[in-house]
Amino acid sequence: MYYPKQVPFLLDKEFCNYINYKEYILEDLTEYVMCIWTMSSKYCLNKSIPNNILPDACIDIVINFTDRWVAVAGFSKETEPFMLQEKVDYMGVRLKPGAFYAIFNVSADKAMDNMISFATLDNDYEMDAIFKLNKIEDRIAFLEDYLKHKISNDLDKTFILVVDKIYDLPKDLSVSDIALSLGLNKKQLYREFIVNYGVSPKVLLNILRLHLCLTLLLDKKMALIDIANLCGFYDQAHFIKTIKRYTSISPLKLISIYDL
Repeated sequence: MYYPKQVPFLLDKEFCNYINYKEYILEDLTEYVMCIWTMSSKYCLNKSIPNNILPDACIDIVINFTDRWVAVAGFSKETEPFMLQEKVDYMGVRLKPGAFYAIFNVSADKAMDNMISFATLDNDYEMDAIFKLNKIEDRIAFLEDYLKHKISNDLDKTFILVVDKIYDLPKDLSVSDIALSLGLNKKQLYREFIVNYGVSPKVLLNILRLHLCLTLLLDKKMALIDIANLCGFYDQAHFIKTIKRYTSISPLKLISIYDL
């Protein structure tokens, strides 16, 4: 099952020295939600700390408790630098790829590589009430209640499930294969991907391959040549170049830092 790995949180020593980051799994909502995450500064920052976000095709509901705003945003392109300053107190709901459109019926390309106000999506729900809550467990319970209120049993999960299928078979599934399995031609598939994920089939496949590589590399300790072959790269050199493009670190360097 696809679960993106935000490597900068795990490997950036400066980030870890200044920032607390944690992910919480909502067992009752795993069909639609990757996790709820929290990010807070250990003390008021006297300098800017980079938070480098890897593209993961997910769209997040982001709450900033310091400046008191709620927005929705996703990243799909290059690794996105986001500077953290002074007092940091964020929380977010990381929705699975495809879940944003299924839940809000708003095309995912509106929020992908963009930030939009939550009020434009759902102005009937008093989301600002979360700012009155100070305890993390109360904030999580508030968001879980909202999601259960918002998610109905009859939501179409077709394109959410497609992601796991591609992630499991990144080498064997081509764009044509995906289109055929959904009964669509390539043009129709492209339009559906833009609406459901905010990205093209090719971009989504590249993102899923990236995160599968990171999981196999860091958690499974697989050999580089085996990962390259399993994930459908032309050769080991192409695999190494892709990892460095998104993380700025070679696979072997990633392993050495991760094992510290």
